Amino acid sequence: MTIAAGGRAQKSLVIIRDILHASLNATDAGELFQFALERVSPAVDASFASIYLVDGASEVMRLAAAYNWPERFRPVLGEVRVRMPFGPSGQAASERRVVRVEDVFADPELEDWQEVATELGFRSIVALPLVANTNVLGVLTFYFSDRSRMAEDALELMSIAADQIAAAAEKTLLAEALRRAEAALADAEAERERQAQPATVPAPQES
Repeated sequence: MTIAAGGRAQKSLVIIRDILHASLNATDAGELFQFALERVSPAVDASFASIYLVDGASEVMRLAAAYNWPERFRPVLGEVRVRMPFGPSGQAASERRVVRVEDVFADPELEDWQEVATELGFRSIVALPLVANTNVLGVLTFYFSDRSRMAEDALELMSIAADQIAAAAEKTLLAEALRRAEAALADAEAERERQAQPATVPAPQES
């Protein structure tokens, strides 16, 4: 292993440790997603990155976190949707596998993406599915300015980050389901108590 490779490996271990520590202590999944993107993206030399989560039982994913997107696009990021199995991100989630695109402009199947790639300034993509307990929860996608930035030895760091993000997403979904169940139970209990109360009989009026 060269000195440079050893340095990258050491840096990756530090980032993995930081993400793992954050995932164990996070109370807000969105903050953890953002933290992970901001730690991993510069380390793998990505121009920008995104986390998309499946929207309920639909085939649509919504943007959950973004790193370093061009300023002019930030006002509309909340409206970004990805439909499975379309595009690299949709394909990664649908097929549960890492999708690598070395050159968007050399792939005729991605012709619809070329205008977007030109406008945003990326050429290569790595999309990793977020899988927890066999459930696909979304996708982690990195965008690179050119194929030379997409280093082979960075894939392990991307994969570990995807695993941690998937675990956090699953934790959030379970917490939301628990909150909904508790709220429904509280509503049902309140309704039961209301129905159990005897009807109030008006007092007779004196003549």
